[in-house]
Amino acid sequence: MSTTTVSFITKAKETSTPQLLKLSLLAIGGTSLLLLTTAIAAVQSQREALKTVGLDSAPSILNAQRIKDSLADMDANAANELLAKPGQNPDAVEGYNSRREKLSHLLVAVAENITFDDQERIPIQTIQAKVGDYIQLVQQARDFHSAGNEVNKLKAYRTAAEVMDKTLLPAVTTLAEVNYTQLNVSYRNQQAQASRSLFMVMISGLLLLGVLVGVQLFLNYRMRRILNPGLLVASVIALLFLGYTYQTLSSAAYHLKVAKENAFDSLYALRLARAIAYSANGDESRYLLDKTFAPTHEQSYVQKINQIAVIPNNQTFESVANAYQATQDRKFKVAGFQGFLADALHNITFPGEREATVETLRSLGIYFIIDRQIRQLEQSGRHQEAIALCVGNNVNQSNWAFAQYKEAHQKVLNINMAAFQESIIQGFKEVGVDTAFKVKVNPNPQDAQAKAANEALQILGTTNKVETRVLTRFEIIAVGAVVAIGLFSFLGLSPRLKEYSS
Repeated sequence: MSTTTVSFITKAKETSTPQLLKLSLLAIGGTSLLLLTTAIAAVQSQREALKTVGLDSAPSILNAQRIKDSLADMDANAANELLAKPGQNPDAVEGYNSRREKLSHLLVAVAENITFDDQERIPIQTIQAKVGDYIQLVQQARDFHSAGNEVNKLKAYRTAAEVMDKTLLPAVTTLAEVNYTQLNVSYRNQQAQASRSLFMVMISGLLLLGVLVGVQLFLNYRMRRILNPGLLVASVIALLFLGYTYQTLSSAAYHLKVAKENAFDSLYALRLARAIAYSANGDESRYLLDKTFAPTHEQSYVQKINQIAVIPNNQTFESVANAYQATQDRKFKVAGFQGFLADALHNITFPGEREATVETLRSLGIYFIIDRQIRQLEQSGRHQEAIALCVGNNVNQSNWAFAQYKEAHQKVLNINMAAFQESIIQGFKEVGVDTAFKVKVNPNPQDAQAKAANEALQILGTTNKVETRVLTRFEIIAVGAVVAIGLFSFLGLSPRLKEYSS
């Protein structure tokens, strides 16, 4: 035994009992404050992680993807307008103007929520600068179209399409990827921080319990007290608070994981697929509009559809959809079936998701069949019939089929959005935050999932301002628990101190 250890033991033996009791109170107070500090820090860290995923990064990512939808759909509508005779396609004009208005609002939203400085600012500035050029070129094409100048109409539209394909859409892709990459980095860092914080909380809690048990043993050894009621109550409170903190952090981490890994990652992929579908729909119209580059537009269309769904050679969209509809086995796979929809069907997590995804696949198949009919008409010299089938909104026409696909796809988005919303809300509640939002829900939603998704959009701040009311419930409980531990410890030890003062 070292000289230092012997000296310490000697001094401890020489210390009077009242002094040891006072030191015990100080030790209890110190370890209680340590537990309070680590617990609050851990909960605040988890709260920040939920805020980063649910309220900061997610809206920026989704808005960027909506910008891509708007741009691609604007271009498809512009091409559809130019396919018809001047003034003969008001639906395309209305669709173009509606998307243009939505685009303006979305650009304002992303500009107001810049988080990563130039990584976001530069692509946003590029979009803001070049979208004006695109709109101007489309207007030139419209003017030439009205004047019957087909050569200059195509020239202006080709230039507009080049701005769209080589500048605008890549800039939006960069904007979304910057935010998504940063979200993944932040999420991984915060997951690691959460583990460290939980470890520190448990160490602090066990240290406090060790001190309380040690004081009980000291009283039993020095003063022949079998059990001190005050210290017993303090120990129970400490144990309960430690368990409550562990449950709070674990539950919040679970809800964050569901929100990020199960819901939002799927939501991100689904939004990518939606933007690609809009772009493919534009390629279908370009194929008829610009005969010189028709093979290029056809190839682009096929490549984009294949990103959404690749059907095996011996199968059809319908047969693959039927195969997935016939089973609830999450491990079931159709050999050779690939793409975003395949990934979605192989990662079913939430109720109703399989049925909605199968319907999306089936509706994409109908759209694809009509597209083949358009190309067959065009290749057989029936150009006007091909145009009518392409821009038509009646049943079994292309725009009708694409609308059916969008509606089915939106149901899958709604399911994942609702799950994301619910997980973020529950995560916030676990860490003592209640959120109150100003929500304007569609008074006549098509179904419960649509209503839930509409509410989720509001909560994410994508369509309405968010009002958050913070109720520091955890902090109140934590402070109350530590005060109670200190109070009962004092009440338990003060009679023993009085015995020595009398």
